[in-house]
Amino acid sequence: MTNKVKVSFLILVWSIVAIQMYVNYRQDVNDTVTAFSVVDDSVSEEIIKGYGFFENTSLSPKMKRKMLENIALKLGITDGYSFTTGEGDGFEKMTLTKEGKHAVTRLTIVTLRDEEVSESSEQYIAMDIETAKSTEQAYSLYQKVKRVYKEIGVDPQVSIEINASRRGNYVSEEGKGIIEDVFDMARAKKVDSIMENGICTVYGYTGREDGYLKLNGKRVNLQVVLTYDEDEDTTYIKIGMPIVNSSY
Repeated sequence: MTNKVKVSFLILVWSIVAIQMYVNYRQDVNDTVTAFSVVDDSVSEEIIKGYGFFENTSLSPKMKRKMLENIALKLGITDGYSFTTGEGDGFEKMTLTKEGKHAVTRLTIVTLRDEEVSESSEQYIAMDIETAKSTEQAYSLYQKVKRVYKEIGVDPQVSIEINASRRGNYVSEEGKGIIEDVFDMARAKKVDSIMENGICTVYGYTGREDGYLKLNGKRVNLQVVLTYDEDEDTTYIKIGMPIVNSSY
């Protein structure tokens, strides 16, 4: 099968909904959303990111637009989006952006050019979604992003980060009342914890999530970070699966 035929075939099958995969995910979604409900009333935003290698092939601008439109359709985006392009040293990218009422979605095809073989380039697919929806909706969207990657045959790194806040100093108590509840409800075990420079960081692992990273040889797919602002008397909370990606 040629690269052109393969890509055309993938575009066709992307319109098929993976019903069984959705059913298998529902129990894990419910359990993890329960864990996130500890901070549900104070959530400010959720960030979902995905990135994965597609294949070595050459894609025309028209083909890239079609691929991005099909991915958007799988995420429920049918109109109101725009396209932008950019390039740098050894790469180029095309991005589909949808700015909705409750979310901003960016879908990008990144092309790493091979200067020696002009007909073949490494193609990567990135998804970046910032939303202020409920944790249940955000987590369901996180699961949907993972399903879309699997449906198009990409093995990605996908993460979700929840940013919240709570009045009071929970860092001084090393997260007591927050971290314990999150880990208990997610059925996660503590892997490691760090208290440094006024920042409380706890790493954990739960079998409810299929993905994980390695920390000192141990599996990690849950991270909770607490920082305290004395002037505002507020503890800022970051919950990441498998890890927190933003600065803190």
